[in-house]
Amino acid sequence: MDSVTTDDGVPSGPRLPGLVQALLTLSAPAAVFPAAARRYGVPFKLDLMPRGRTVVAVADPADVKDVFAGSPSVFHAGKGNELLRPLLGEHSLLLQDGDEHARARRLLAPAFGRREIEGYRSLVEEVTTEQLDRWPRSGRVRAHILFNELTLEVILRVVFGVTDSARLDRIRPIVARAVDAGPVVMIGMGIMPLRRFRPWSRQVRDLATIHAFLGEEIEATRRDPALSGRRDLLALLVRASAQDAQGLSDQELRDQLMTLVAAGHETTATAMAWSVLELARHPGIQDRCVSEIAAGGTEYLDAVLKESLRLHPVVPMVMRELQEPATVGGRTYPRGMTISPSIILAHRAPAAYPAPKEFDPGRFLGDVPTPTTWLPFGGGARRCIGASFAMMEGEVILRQVLERYRLDRVGSGHEWPRARNVTLYPWRRARVELRPR
Repeated sequence: MDSVTTDDGVPSGPRLPGLVQALLTLSAPAAVFPAAARRYGVPFKLDLMPRGRTVVAVADPADVKDVFAGSPSVFHAGKGNELLRPLLGEHSLLLQDGDEHARARRLLAPAFGRREIEGYRSLVEEVTTEQLDRWPRSGRVRAHILFNELTLEVILRVVFGVTDSARLDRIRPIVARAVDAGPVVMIGMGIMPLRRFRPWSRQVRDLATIHAFLGEEIEATRRDPALSGRRDLLALLVRASAQDAQGLSDQELRDQLMTLVAAGHETTATAMAWSVLELARHPGIQDRCVSEIAAGGTEYLDAVLKESLRLHPVVPMVMRELQEPATVGGRTYPRGMTISPSIILAHRAPAAYPAPKEFDPGRFLGDVPTPTTWLPFGGGARRCIGASFAMMEGEVILRQVLERYRLDRVGSGHEWPRARNVTLYPWRRARVELRPR
């Protein structure tokens, strides 16, 4: 369906006030994007916060390719992610652009190389075993809550290594609460007067506590006589900064660590929650995974993870703000426009995925998904730096869960996606019935 174009050449879209559109888009993107696509065609525009931001949603593979292949100096992702600034900090990789982003990514990249990720595997396996030992042997659970606890423990151990358990005990619930911010809190944090009132004042206090904790960890790591032998991410980043003339300052390190902790556990926990919901709804697929695991394979399990991320993308869209006029899909958009590849719409395109509403891991067997039709980690120069780590972690966790438990659905097993910061988690926190194997 071709979209209608307004007199200024911009696609048409809803005419609701910008604040209303922002709240609806952040709260229920899984409903807003398909509804707008049906009403206005694709691409369509949304008027979002901050005031005056016009976002054009695209989904056609050719349009997505234009965005991801576009020059990073023109397609700025940092400005597109402005809503995350109060949570992640000024120097977060997700908020940087241009030379600043390239420098930070160069310093962070070695920590996410193939060898390093395989080195983390044993730690992820160890933490997963410890956490699953605390799960009930059987009964109904809200899997998303359990996975959040598990993945937060993984990322804290991976980022900080073996550290004072009492300090981690103190910071763990504060991190969990800060990351749990909903759309109203996320939007309100950008309005300074609101920060004096609850719930924004509590978010401000929580972030200050986390920042103080991170600062103490950075200082302790810099002074650690055993620094050269440590393999945790903080140690790798501190060593890289010390060896590089353009190394990260303490504040830059703090913001990058905040990004790793906040984004590195919530997204994986949510992906796991959607995965177990689908496995509980499809016992035949679950049995095939269990048989493959028993035989020492992971190919089908990997396909299950990819299909879950396709059907239930954790992040609904990618944002790029144009620094100069640019052409996407044959249309030239003006400077200041934000172009947004819609992950939800791209993952539901019948041309790329026949019967797109069905859960079918077979789509990904033997095929590498194309970066313009499967984009849960974004794409181009801004593709998530931790994508390979997330897939490894997901495979380890899901394998251990299926080795211990039979997953049965609760009711229909369907749960509507609900917004939490900028992620979409199952409305009822992924209710499943656990039975021991």
